[in-house]
Amino acid sequence: MEERRDALATLVDAALAIEKLRVAVQLRQSHLARQGRKDPETDELLRRLKDMEEYADGRVSDLIKHHPAYPWFSRVKGVGAENIAKVVAAIDIHKAPTISSLWKFSGRAPEDGHAPKRTRGEKLPYNSRLRAMTWRLGTSLLRARGKFYQKYLSYKDAYYQRFLNQGYRIVPASALPRDRNGRRYEAEGVISEGHIHNLALNKMIKLFEACLWLVWREAEGLPLTRPYAIDKLGHNSFIDPWEMVDR
Repeated sequence: MEERRDALATLVDAALAIEKLRVAVQLRQSHLARQGRKDPETDELLRRLKDMEEYADGRVSDLIKHHPAYPWFSRVKGVGAENIAKVVAAIDIHKAPTISSLWKFSGRAPEDGHAPKRTRGEKLPYNSRLRAMTWRLGTSLLRARGKFYQKYLSYKDAYYQRFLNQGYRIVPASALPRDRNGRRYEAEGVISEGHIHNLALNKMIKLFEACLWLVWREAEGLPLTRPYAIDKLGHNSFIDPWEMVDR
């Protein structure tokens, strides 16, 4: 199991590095094409990078099938082999004794009521790659329109109602004013639709992480906290991860 975990982490690191380089080379190829130019070296490099990326992604797809939580997340619509591998490869479930510790590691534990932010000169209190990968997975869950998407809709409706009850005016992002630097901002008593979307999406991702934590820890025979901290999302009753599968 440990060898497979290490191999998966290595291949995921490689796949992400190759993807980043492939995108950069692809961008150069596009710039050259707009100038009416063609560079055989760039074309050949891109071809080889695509082959390497295909190999790495294929191996990741094979290895993820041996993950302890695979029987659960493989049945959730929107969870693909590559996107879930890039999430679990960054997590050592043995070092996450509680759901809240996983939320903190993924950058989803609020600090003083706000999302954690980068501070110049200070080490990040979370894993930025894991945060990015869980956000990418979250958008995939939305597109799949499965049970997690339905949770997102309920969270979004609840946020809308909460802000309306508090007297907020909800507006499209395009209606927000701009500051001196041209960045849009929310004036007092105003919140954008995009802000509410992000709040609901973040909450849905936290639910997925909570379910993943529970299934994974249980599969590895690790201690579980009770009550299962999933209900810290604000639910009055426990949400069984297996109730969130789509197939």
